[in-house]
Amino acid sequence: MLIDTHAHLYYGSFQPDLDQVIRRAKDANLKAIINIGTDLESSKKSIELESSQIQLYSSIGIHPHEATQYSKSRQMSSDRGSNVQLEQIYTRDPEKVVAVGECGLDYFFNDAIASTSASLSINSAWQSQVKKLQRQLFLDQINLAKKLNLPLIIHCRDSWADIFLPELQGTTGVFHSFTATETEAKKALDLGYYLGLSCIVTYPKNEHLRQIIKWAPLNRLLTETDCPFLPPQTQRGQRNEPANITEVIKVIARMKSLSEDQITQAVWQNTTQLFRLPTNPAS
Repeated sequence: MLIDTHAHLYYGSFQPDLDQVIRRAKDANLKAIINIGTDLESSKKSIELESSQIQLYSSIGIHPHEATQYSKSRQMSSDRGSNVQLEQIYTRDPEKVVAVGECGLDYFFNDAIASTSASLSINSAWQSQVKKLQRQLFLDQINLAKKLNLPLIIHCRDSWADIFLPELQGTTGVFHSFTATETEAKKALDLGYYLGLSCIVTYPKNEHLRQIIKWAPLNRLLTETDCPFLPPQTQRGQRNEPANITEVIKVIARMKSLSEDQITQAVWQNTTQLFRLPTNPAS
């Protein structure tokens, strides 16, 4: 039984053919999909998604790119703003919400920077402020995960030096779409976290990720697509979808010198254990 632990099926690109997308996932032997919230609105949409074909779960979370907006909400509210609203979404269907996130840190600032020293100074100050806001947002969601006894789905981009906060001790979760080096992989595993493997493991340039798969414990690996983003190498430039999780399974099987069935069974066990899902879904 396969599972996509990180999807965004509420995106507009899925609206015209969502039933067909889910049908293809079911035909590919997927039994469940976890839709991931990236702000308040998408967290609501995730919990509202339903399907008679496959079991859909959801997370509640605010992406680090939303840190500035979240900070404004927090300042205007004595009840910590968005964090309370996330918990309110959770209480609508606590059986369906299986994680907090995606949350974390993202230092990929792609805004154009002018060449003058003055603008560089301004940009540096702005980046420093955004990093502080992201850290506070991350800490709030760590605390929410502890309160609700839920695992974390952590997003980390260009921020590995700062991501392993002391407050993560005593929590569990997954570093989604893991892209870092062996050093960071070992830190994540030592912390008790899982590595989320997306279709980027099929990209020729990512041999270092395939080598990490080779030595990482099989019982700490999860599979995801991050759809509609990050399609497998054979579909670059196209919309990604949950059925492509089979491409990730193939890579793991090859690097572990095991059968795809063995990998599928192990990843399903890992996923049900982390997110406390039924081992035999009804769908």
